[in-house]
Amino acid sequence: MSLSAISGTVTAVGQSVFSNDLTIFAYLEITEPSGRRTSIEKVAVCNDVVARLELGATGEFFVDRIFRFSQSFRCQLFGIKTGGVAVLDRRDLRKRTIVAQLILGLALTPLFGVGLVLVIPNLVKAPTLFTLDRRATFYGRDPVDTQRLDQTVRI
Repeated sequence: MSLSAISGTVTAVGQSVFSNDLTIFAYLEITEPSGRRTSIEKVAVCNDVVARLELGATGEFFVDRIFRFSQSFRCQLFGIKTGGVAVLDRRDLRKRTIVAQLILGLALTPLFGVGLVLVIPNLVKAPTLFTLDRRATFYGRDPVDTQRLDQTVRI
C-alpha cells in the first residue's frame, strides 16, 4: 500500500464500468520513455482525473495502491500532470474504504466475531491515513509549485 508516480504515455486502456462518481478500469498501461510498460489493474479513477485521462496522454500519473478485500478495485489514479495541466483528485478512496470497512466490521463483530475479518486488516491499514501525504507526492515539497498548479475553480 503506497503512493507512486509513473512518468510516461498511456498506451492501453481496458474496459471500464462507470458511475456518476468514478470509473473503474480493468487495466491501464503506461509506457515509460525507457520502454518499460507498467500495467495497473483494477484501477478506480474519479471524475476529476478521468476527464484528463485518454489514450496517448503523456505526463506523470499518480497511483495509490489500495487493497480492498474482495472488492472491485485495487488502486486509485488520484492525479495527472500532463501538458501544463495538473489535476489532483479531491476524493481519497483509501480513507473512504478503510472507514467503511471498519464500520461494517464493527457492526458484524457481535455475530460470532465475523466482523473481525474486516476490522483487523483495516486497523493495520489505518495508520496510513496519517502517514501517506497525497498532496506532497503530487506537488512535491515546493510551495511555489503548489500555488502554480492549484488553479482549479469549482462552481
